[in-house]
Formats: sequence, structure tokens, C-alpha cells
Amino acid sequence: MAFLFTPLKLKHSNIIDTIPGDKSISHRAIIIASLANNTTTFKGFLFSEDCLNTLKIFQQLGVSIAVDSTKKIVTVHGVGMHGLKPTETFLDVGNSGTGIRLITGILAAQNFESVITGDSSIQKRPMKRIVDPLKHMGAIIDGQQTNDIYPPLRISPSHVLKGINYTMPIASAQVKSCLLFAGLFLKEPTTVIQPDFCRDHTEIMLKAFQATLTTDTHRITIEQSELANPFSDPITIPADFSSAAFFIVLGLIHPNLSLTLKQIGMNPTRSKLIEVLQAMGGNIIVSNHKMEIEPYADITVSSSNLTNISIDESVIPIIIDEIPILAVAGMFASGTMILSQAKELRFKESDRITQIIKLVQAFNGSIIEHDDGFELTGGFNIQSSPKIDTAFDHRIAMSAIIASLASGCPITLDTTDCIKTSFPNFFDIIDGLG
Repeated sequence: MAFLFTPLKLKHSNIIDTIPGDKSISHRAIIIASLANNTTTFKGFLFSEDCLNTLKIFQQLGVSIAVDSTKKIVTVHGVGMHGLKPTETFLDVGNSGTGIRLITGILAAQNFESVITGDSSIQKRPMKRIVDPLKHMGAIIDGQQTNDIYPPLRISPSHVLKGINYTMPIASAQVKSCLLFAGLFLKEPTTVIQPDFCRDHTEIMLKAFQATLTTDTHRITIEQSELANPFSDPITIPADFSSAAFFIVLGLIHPNLSLTLKQIGMNPTRSKLIEVLQAMGGNIIVSNHKMEIEPYADITVSSSNLTNISIDESVIPIIIDEIPILAVAGMFASGTMILSQAKELRFKESDRITQIIKLVQAFNGSIIEHDDGFELTGGFNIQSSPKIDTAFDHRIAMSAIIASLASGCPITLDTTDCIKTSFPNFFDIIDGLG
């Protein structure tokens, strides 16, 4: 259903302490704690549709998980490496590409058959990039085949799984994590070689849960492991940097605004956007650094005169999820932003390169599409209320809303339901800024 968003007048200064828990870490928390041989409690868990679907899948697979949505706490009673149970019903990830790719790695190593699927959007997401290396390990996986392999995926038990050395053609945390999870169960080591650094939440949490895992520059090797939670206290999941990024950019591009965001995850493989925005001239201060399993800190931003730059190709795998909101920053900057080596964007919840082009053009901005990125010239001239095609992509929808807030121009989106998949209190935070 179409949704008219009318931007409100914002207070000059605000503190935001309700950015929800990190989505990537929340997925991995459920998966890894389910395979541990003891109980783990997480505080700050993200109660979004995507993460709740991962939680429900492991409940279907026989894991007891207690939930306190008010306090944002989950307690996972792990069943050990060989304690998952078969289910007669399909495993439904909803709209989560992270969920289906990571969980398929676990299911490939089980001694029972399972079927994993998702909504209509997920059923259009290509899975060959995980299915091919899993089949090389000996996994038996069937899907809907045309020019790629698409869900539903039927995964049958295999008795010949073996470790492999696999070089990823494109740096992808989802592909890497899928193979590391499968490798947990195998007698032979599995090594994943990444062409560039990408987010390492899986490696950090596996090491914390005592997996036999080594990293050497671009090589990550996992060996057969028994997982256990060594912590007696609850594990903190920091606030999601990718969610915070929308408000970081808002604070920079709004003409009269200062925002402080509290306890934001600062994993170096996630927070490079701060350096990119600072290089563009962004006024950003990071303070109150703390460290548990993952680092977190407070971030203060204020209105800035931004200048577009050529984005260093080496940071693309790290900022991949923030590129839609980075493009919005580019709309409000001077000069031209050149972004390349980001073809991974075409395999996200939507073809994000195409959707970024449409978003900028909806605001009557100037952008040129390339196969692996775009060239965006700052400035735009809105002649009528933009109509936004979100392609049911939460990051496209939220990026458009931030552009609306900063420009003061109402927009009409084809839907905002997709935002619930990652950021259920997004509109509550916006309302609190007025």
C-alpha cells in the first residue's frame, strides 16, 4: 500500500539511545548459541522480522529459546553440534538473505532432509554462489533452476562432506559465513579466501564460543569444533551500525541539526562509513569507547558542508550495506561521487544499484549507472513530490525517507512494510526528533 511521508520539523539537538541491536550479530547469535553445548543469554537482540524468523527456525529445529521482547533479551539453550532435529514443515526466513544463506550452511551438514525458503522476494534471490561451493564439499542441494539457483532449497543428508579450499570471486560475508558454518561439522579443515576484507562477525563469535578457527590476512580456516559459551553474564549485542548510518547521514545533511547516537557497534569491518563521510567533510565525533565481544561507542554528528569523493575500492565490501544512504549523502554534497567495484549490490534484497539510480532520479538528481556502481553529481531540483519504488528493500525505503527529512519534501513510497525486517522502531525515532 502506498505511503505518504511528510517530513516534520526537527529539534536542533537530539540524543538517540534506541537504535536497535545489530542485525548481523543477532542472526549469528541465534545460530552459534543453538550449536553450543550450554546456555547463552544475549541482551540487545534485534526483534525485527528477519532475526525473529531465524529464531523461529532454530526453535523448529528443536532448540529451546526464551524471549523477553520488552527487555530485548533472548536465552538460547544450545543443543550441541549434533542436537538439531528434523522438522516436517518448511523453514521460512521471510525476507532475510542473511538468514537463508547462513542457515543453509548448517543444514547442509545435518543427517536429515530440510527445505528452506522465504517470501516472494527471497525466491528471486540467486543462491548459486553458496550452493556451488557447498556442492563442492559434497552437499546435496536442489533448488529452482533457470539462469541461477533459487529458493526453495531442498537439502538432503550427505555422508561424504569434506573440507575444501574456496576462493570467493567477490568478498561476501554471507558466502564466507555459510561455508564456515558447514566446515564446523567436517573432519577436514575448510579454508575460505576472501579477495577483500568483509564483515567478520561470524569469525569473532565463533572464536568467542571456542571454535577452532584461524585467520591469516585473507584466509580463514575452520576445523571441526565443539562450541560452548564461556561467559556467565549476558552477552551484549551493540546497536546496529547500519541502522545508525541513516541518522548519521541525516545529522550531516540536514541544515540545522546535531545528533548523538548511543552505544553503536564499531566493528572495524562495519564502521568504515564514518571515515568515508569524514573524508567528505562530515563533522563526526566518536567517544565513550567500550569493548565486550564486539566494540561499541557513542557517535555525535552535526550539519556539514559535504564534498563528494571517489570511494576507495578497498572499503566497498565493508560499506556495502550503507551505500544506499551514502548515495543520499552524495545528493546533498557538492562535486561528483564515483563508486565502483560494488557489483555485490545487485544481489541484495533488491538490485540496489538499479534502485539507487531510481531513488536519485526520483529527486531529480544526476546519476549515471555502471555495471558495478555509479557516478553521482551532487545537487537536485525537486519539481514535484517524488514517488519512490522501494522494490521492498528496507534500505532503499529508509534512505528515501532520510532524503525527504533533510530536503523538507514529502515523498510517496510504494510500501514501508519492508522496514520492519531490520528497523522496527525507525518511525518512532523520527517522531522523537520533532
